Formats: sequence, structure tokens, C-alpha cells
Amino acid sequence: MPASYATAPQLSEEAIEEQLGRIFLHPNFSNSEILKKFLSFVVRETCSGHSNRLKEYTIAVKALEKPASFDPQKNCIVRIHAGRLRRALSGYYNEMSLQDEIIIGLPKGKYVPVFMARQQWLNEIKKERPLYEPSFAILPFLCPSGKDLESFFSDNLCLQICSALSQIDHISVIGYQMVKSLAAKHFDLQELGSRLGFDHIICGASQYLERTFRATVQIIDCRSCRQIWSKIFECEVSESNIFDIQDEICRDICREAGERIIQIKEAALFRQ
Repeated sequence: MPASYATAPQLSEEAIEEQLGRIFLHPNFSNSEILKKFLSFVVRETCSGHSNRLKEYTIAVKALEKPASFDPQKNCIVRIHAGRLRRALSGYYNEMSLQDEIIIGLPKGKYVPVFMARQQWLNEIKKERPLYEPSFAILPFLCPSGKDLESFFSDNLCLQICSALSQIDHISVIGYQMVKSLAAKHFDLQELGSRLGFDHIICGASQYLERTFRATVQIIDCRSCRQIWSKIFECEVSESNIFDIQDEICRDICREAGERIIQIKEAALFRQ
């Protein structure tokens, strides 16, 4: 979530309730009654015009069912669950919200939620991104054979690449499931990049023939449509080395992404 944003006034209470229902289908929430109660309470209090009541004590007693003797100075349970809630919302919007037009967020250090239209959210993210910070999207790898096993392997590989890149400082990564859904509808990668806010794509193709696996991976600068890196991975596959293959591909991609950061920073310093 961006550090500074305002609630979109045009969002109706009914639409926000429908969005809550979609969020609660995600495992982050369907497996946690506490997070559902916490989010339901702060959202409904805000929609009812009672956001001024959203303090640690009130949330503890009304939403988390703590006793009236609860002391926020001695018990930090509300702050702990608020952190869990922020991470759960982030996971939902990065993984599952392919068609959602409403973003519900909980700003750090606050308990009053905000409601944003998706485009407003994307615009805020773009404004906050440093000039030298490259952003990546991983496109689904092509699988010429169309076999379910190959597609499953490629999907898992793309998810692992996405996760590995997100651990690198000064790199932002667009959620893979969102990219996968929208890439099928947008053939213009520059248009898709402008909509989602990425400027680099990682794409490729994988083939599996008997026991031999081959993957061709590319990194492309969307702004110039220039290929800046490419590599072919080929090896014999067994049950014992399948994860090693994925790890090797991820390491090489992360190494090149790190080099890209250095290049962008050096170019920025040269222009100063």
C-alpha cells in the first residue's frame, strides 16, 4: 500500500461490502476468523461514520472479544493482528484480485481503513516509486506441447521467480497471477506495462522431452523493447533435482536483475 492516499469518495458501501466478501474467500482470511473479524469491524465502523472510535481498546473489546479490563499499554495484541492484516491484504491484492476494482487498505500506524479505486491505487504506487527502481512482471512461459505437467512446472517456476525477485532491495515486482490474467487480454506489452506500472518483463518458453528439460528465458526493457539478457537452460530431469533446476534459473535471473539496478543507478548519477 502507498504511504499516502485518500479514500475514494465515489465508492458505495454496498460495493465495499461485496469486496469484503471476495477478500474473505482468500486463504489468508478464510483460515483466520480473527483477521475477518478485525477487517469487518474497522471497515463497517468507517462506512458508518464512526472511524473516530477505531482505537486499540475498542478493536480489542469489540472485534477481538477481549475483556473490558483490556489494557493496550500492557498488551500489544491489536498491533500484532493489525500487522498480520496488512500482510494478508497485500497478499490478496498481489495474488488473487485479478478483476477487483476496489482496494481496501490499512495504513501503517493507523486502524482506519481506506478504500480506493484500482486505477487510483496504481497511480499512487507509480508516484512513490524511486526513479532508479526497476519494476518487473513475469509473463507466463510458453509451453508448446500444452501438457498439463509442463504448464504446472512453468507456472510454479514463474511464481518462484516472482518471489525471489521481490526479496531484492530496490526492485518492485507485479503479482504473477494478476499479470497472467491480464496478459491474455492485452497483446500490447507497453500498454500493459503502463497500466500495471512495470518497465521490465521476464518471459520465456519451456520444453520437456523424455527426461530432458530446456528453458529459454529473456529479460526485456519494455520502454525500448530491447532484449537486455537471455539464457538457455538445459539439463536432465529427475525427481531429486527438479527443485535445483528451478533454484538455478531463479539465481541467474536475480543476478541479472541486480546488475540492472546498478546500471540504472550509474546512469542516474551520470545525468546529475
